[in-house]
Amino acid sequence: MAVLCKNCSGKLIFNPALQLLECKACGGSFRPEDIRDINAEAHSKYYDTRVYVCGHCGAEVITNDTEASTLCVYCGNPAIVFSRIAKQRRPDGLIPFKITKEQALDRIKNKLFTPLTPKEVKEKATFSNLRGIYVPYWVLNADFTEADYITGEISVGRTTIKKHYSRAGSIRFNNVPIDGSKILNDNISMRLEPFNLDEAKEFDEDYLNGFYSNISDTSYEELKGSAANRCHKIYSDHMLKSIPARNAKIDDSVYWIDIHDDPVYMMMPVWFFSFRYQDKPYTVLVNGQTGEVVGTIPWEKKQVYKIAGGIFAAVMVTGLALYSGISFSHAGINGMLNNSASALTIFGLAAFPMGLIGIQNVLKKLSLAQSEEMFKFVKKRQG
Repeated sequence: MAVLCKNCSGKLIFNPALQLLECKACGGSFRPEDIRDINAEAHSKYYDTRVYVCGHCGAEVITNDTEASTLCVYCGNPAIVFSRIAKQRRPDGLIPFKITKEQALDRIKNKLFTPLTPKEVKEKATFSNLRGIYVPYWVLNADFTEADYITGEISVGRTTIKKHYSRAGSIRFNNVPIDGSKILNDNISMRLEPFNLDEAKEFDEDYLNGFYSNISDTSYEELKGSAANRCHKIYSDHMLKSIPARNAKIDDSVYWIDIHDDPVYMMMPVWFFSFRYQDKPYTVLVNGQTGEVVGTIPWEKKQVYKIAGGIFAAVMVTGLALYSGISFSHAGINGMLNNSASALTIFGLAAFPMGLIGIQNVLKKLSLAQSEEMFKFVKKRQG
């Protein structure tokens, strides 16, 4: 077995002149009698992984199994082959998968599939397009301080005036999870939360069997910046609620964060349902612990607009018919019908644009699910 460096896990070579073991990678040196302790510590910090490379897109996926799926998690092509064995830093802990592959697929179907879902998309809802991946996270505790300059509107009689406010405060955040992958969109990873950290286990490679994983590629400064931005969002949202004005907004803000101790390196369970439809990528995520589904899928747009138009037309025709073509002997009934017709007409006019707004909201979620960045989540960028 190769002797590993305590500092970088590089290979140690014995130097007869110095009677020391030297690391060619980082320059560290150790006494031969300390070799047992060094090896024990090195093996506790690193573990072996098998790196597979897709011959189609060049993506790299990591697993500690002897076999990987024949389909690439990144592009879905059957061109993935074994590349090499590599040592990765051992996480401090992980949350094991609780949601099975069958349960994840059922939750996706129950939440997202409708009669408007294209048949081709429904046919892609198979186990071969579903991957279980342990996503790297850093969990930290921090003190956060912020000072803000806010403007808002208040009414004085019939006049609306702008008013200025100042706010400053500090707050202690505990167990803040920050995803450790540059490729995974932060907006998506936050929507997967919360994870129940009370169910976290000490890291053991056995939990990884049958799943993929990725390692953190985020530096400490990048982690600190992401944590500060997240704490700022939480703090400012609550702070704005205290402003006694309408349309309150932050015009200027200064904030800083002090992270306590070393962040805890964790692996969180996520199911990835990835496929292509009409040459566009789609990815839906499922929290492997809670079953929360994040994302959306394409639907037949022509059919949606046709249904919306049909409902609008039916309401309008019914309203006009009641208003102009139907009469009853009792004047009170006529008045009631006229009022009902007017109400139906107004409802139809209002419902149609509201339906369009709802469709636009779905389209926004759809664009997030179509992100190429999501497909790149497991793509490794090693030097």
